[in-house]
Amino acid sequence: MEIKFQKFNLELKHKFGISYSTRTFTPSVIIKIIQGEFCGFGEASLPPYLCETQDSVISFLSGIKLRDINSITDLNTLTNKINFLSPGNFAAKAAINIALHDLLGKISRLPCYKLYNISFDILPYTSFTIGIDSPEVIVKKVEEAESFRILKVKLGTDNDREIIETIRNITDKPIYADANQGWKDKHNALELIHFLVEKNVLLVEQPFPVMNFDDSAWLSERSPLPIIADESFQTADDLETIKNYFSGINIKLMKCGGLSDAYKLIEKGRECNLKVMLGCMTESSCAISAALHLSSLADFADLDGNLLIANDPFICTTVIDGRLTIPDGNGLGIIPDDKRLFIK
Repeated sequence: MEIKFQKFNLELKHKFGISYSTRTFTPSVIIKIIQGEFCGFGEASLPPYLCETQDSVISFLSGIKLRDINSITDLNTLTNKINFLSPGNFAAKAAINIALHDLLGKISRLPCYKLYNISFDILPYTSFTIGIDSPEVIVKKVEEAESFRILKVKLGTDNDREIIETIRNITDKPIYADANQGWKDKHNALELIHFLVEKNVLLVEQPFPVMNFDDSAWLSERSPLPIIADESFQTADDLETIKNYFSGINIKLMKCGGLSDAYKLIEKGRECNLKVMLGCMTESSCAISAALHLSSLADFADLDGNLLIANDPFICTTVIDGRLTIPDGNGLGIIPDDKRLFIK
C-alpha cells in the first residue's frame, strides 16, 4: 500500500466570521492511498483551533506503516494501531481513516454506509452556515441559501439580536444558533435563548468557553432549547464529562479521527441520552461525503462545509434542495478534479 499527499488551501466564497476569528481560507491536506488497482482519497481540514498544520499532518502520516486491507475488520485493526501511535493528530488520523473507507468501499464494490449495514429511506436536511458579518452581507448570504430549509447562524457578539432580526426580516426558516464560546454571562444567555425560541431557533451550540462547564450545566438545566457541545467535546474520552453538562454533542470527523470513531461516538452518545449533531469544518466534498454516509443516524446535520468553498478539489453532489444525498458510486462516491489535484 502506498500513500501520497497534496497540500491544499480551501478558499472560502465569503470571509468566515465566528465569535473569536475571521478567515478567508482553510489549509488542508488531501491524501491518496493505493492498493493494487484501487485507490482511496482522504482529507485533513485544519482550522486554527485544531492546532494541526499541513506539515504536522504529512509528518505524522509519513511515519505510518500501512498494510493491505480487504474487510472492515482489517480496516478497524489498522485504524486502532494508527490511533495508538501518538496522542492527538486527529485531523491526520481522520484523513487516513476516510481514505481507508473509500478504498475498502471500492474493493468491496459497496458505498461506505453499507460497510456498516446502515439503511435509510431518506436523509436529513442540512443547515447552511451564515457567518458573522455586516447586516448587508448577512442578507446576501441568506439570499444565496434560498434552497436550504435550515440556517446555521454564528452568534457570540454584542449584536446577536440584530443578527437574528436581520435574518427574520427576510425569512422564517428554522435556525441553529452557534455562539462558538462567545457568551460570557449565564443569565444573559438564558434571556437571549428565550428570545431565540420566539424566533424559531431550534438549538444552541457551544454558548460558553470550553472549560466553563458549570455555566453550561446551569444553562442546559434551564434552557428550553438543546445545548450542544462543540469545542468542549472532541473524542470519546470527553463523553463522561460532557453528558453531565450538555444535552447534545457535535461529532466532527476532524475532531474524533474519522468515520470509525464517529460511528462509535454516535452509538455512545445515544447510550448517554445525548442529542447527536453530525457537523463539519470547512471541508472539501471528500470529508463531507464521508460524514454523509453516517448522517441518517444523527438528530441534526450540519454538513455544508464544501458548499462554502470556491475551489472544491472533488466533483460530487452532496445536497439537493437542502437535503443531503449520498453520491453515486462505491466508497465515498467522489471524483477527483484533475485540474486541482496533482496526486496521481
